[in-house]
Amino acid sequence: MVYNSAAELCEGFGYPPVHVKFTIEIIDKRLGPVKAEAEIAIKPVKAKGYLEVLVEELESEHIFADENGSIYGSFGIDQSIQIYDEVLTTIPFEEIMGNENWKETVEESITADKLKEQLGKSLNDYQFSDLSGKYKFRKRCKITELQFID
Repeated sequence: MVYNSAAELCEGFGYPPVHVKFTIEIIDKRLGPVKAEAEIAIKPVKAKGYLEVLVEELESEHIFADENGSIYGSFGIDQSIQIYDEVLTTIPFEEIMGNENWKETVEESITADKLKEQLGKSLNDYQFSDLSGKYKFRKRCKITELQFID
């Protein structure tokens, strides 16, 4: 189907969510690899004139690391990474409207390499809480492997 207008695109657009599982390497000597899964959706935003590629839900396995006791030491971690409704990238309507190969355009923005990069940025912006819940901090993260699941 070819979409010829923004209204047609917003009313009729349908692309199934993409499910991925991946391994996160958190730069912290106390932690090993962390497994996670995410659901990626592609949704039109009529008011802005683009499709959003967004993480509908991302959840990791539980992460635990003790505090190391020193005032200069690392904060403790006792939580899962959870990200909801975060936009990874956008695709302007102009790239979709009138394009018979619009699915290819969408699929180019959800390749394994692009998702690794975009999810990596989201994870690097993620704020962990210390064990008391009083302090927020970030950890450098890298996605080491990513697989699509049905």
